[in-house]
Amino acid sequence: MSKFFISVICSLVGANVFAADVNITSFRFLEEAKNFSPTAELCGQMAAPSGLPVMIKVTSDPDSKSPGSYHIWTGKDGKFCTILATYTGQANAELE
Repeated sequence: MSKFFISVICSLVGANVFAADVNITSFRFLEEAKNFSPTAELCGQMAAPSGLPVMIKVTSDPDSKSPGSYHIWTGKDGKFCTILATYTGQANAELE
């Protein structure tokens, strides 16, 4: 009986996590234009935080020949930040 309740709770938490959207709140290069570096900082948050850490997949340069893939954990508040390399200045974030 207790296994049933645990599986119901896990499925409800999972449904809430996968229904949430990920929003990028900040995306900026770390160097000035004269000293170009592909290093950028990306920050974001989940639209509806679940109160649990969640894995986010960030893809830098998604439309290029060699996109970069990064996996980041959110905090319990649904916020995350990471440093990544980008040559086109584009990135996508989604739930893993």
